[in-house]
Amino acid sequence: MSRKALPPLPADPFECLTQGCERPWEVDVDPFEVAERTYYVGNNWVGAYLVETSDGLILIDTTMQPQVYLVFEAIRKLGFAPEDIKLILISHMHYDHLGGVRALREASGARVMMSREDWDFMQARPDMIFAEGYPFGDFEPDAFFDDDVPVRLGDREIRTVLTPGHTPGTTSFFFDAGDRLCGLHGGVGLNTLGDAFLEKAGMPRSARDDYLAAMLKVRELPVEITLGSHPGQVGMIEKVGDIRPGHNPFLDPGIWKPFLDNRIAQVRALMGEEA
Repeated sequence: MSRKALPPLPADPFECLTQGCERPWEVDVDPFEVAERTYYVGNNWVGAYLVETSDGLILIDTTMQPQVYLVFEAIRKLGFAPEDIKLILISHMHYDHLGGVRALREASGARVMMSREDWDFMQARPDMIFAEGYPFGDFEPDAFFDDDVPVRLGDREIRTVLTPGHTPGTTSFFFDAGDRLCGLHGGVGLNTLGDAFLEKAGMPRSARDDYLAAMLKVRELPVEITLGSHPGQVGMIEKVGDIRPGHNPFLDPGIWKPFLDNRIAQVRALMGEEA
């Protein structure tokens, strides 16, 4: 059976929630393996990743509450059970990434981790979650990330790196899958760093400096498999048809640095610097 053509992704996915556009987050995507024992379980718009360990599953991001059933189905299609999820890791506090936390935690009993910076900010400014009228189930994290202490479950380890800018506590994830390093930047969008937005959010312009510094830091990591917090950022969905035994189309060490360099140039332009 041929794969159904999917609607185009917006140039800036975050703007769909705030300005309106097509609704690609409602488009199902069959789960697929992106690296050894690592799977994409998100939808056509926003990513979620399942990491298999010897002691259960780690889920990175949850998508939105109305579409969380797609995550449940993706997990089942892979042959796992939602109750096998032991840890839920949140990249940042926007609704499209943490809207499904409550439902997934209640179904699995999983522990939830996120950055303290985002947790504090979303308590002070719940409007900055951008639920935009969608239902949102409250939750409290069980623990906060520590860049000096990797997240461990069974035989897998995930290094977290605070990469602020898109939100105060945006966190990126780095982990080995087989002998390959996977990298997932938690949020590259610069739409939250413009003057008007920063003023509205009560955030300083130095958030741009924080974004740039974090980008330059993680740029140097030797990432071989780049995972998009939104698949359209690195063309993931378009590569699914190229998956075949012995060939992983997501294995490409040439993606990570140019991907980040593009955003580095953008934030420097926003800051009035030379790229």
